[in-house]
Amino acid sequence: MSDPQTTRLGIPVYTPIQLVISGSTSAVIDLDFSDPGGFVVGRSDSKSSYTPDIDLSAHRALENGVSRRHAALIQYQDMLHLLDLNSVNGTQINGERLSAELPYLICPNDQILLGSLALTIEVRR
Repeated sequence: MSDPQTTRLGIPVYTPIQLVISGSTSAVIDLDFSDPGGFVVGRSDSKSSYTPDIDLSAHRALENGVSRRHAALIQYQDMLHLLDLNSVNGTQINGERLSAELPYLICPNDQILLGSLALTIEVRR
């Protein structure tokens, strides 16, 4: 049996993508990986001065169990990956719970759960 992480067709770095947030506060966040590095995804709140690169607090992140520093979208081996940052409520890709601190390949139309907040990764056209 082959490893699903090696047989999936990922998204090359420098490909503009969109995070499509599902739910009562649907939104689209455009992302550009033209610079090396990545984006921390999470939520800000009044108890902390920390603000993540992608702040989901306006999308009911607290109510959906999103941590302040929940996950990171990173460049790894020339492809885009998602990394759970030891979040309390976990991160999933297409129903598979991610192990913390390990990069997982992201593919177009992947369904991501941060806690219970649903996101879709789309390639921007």
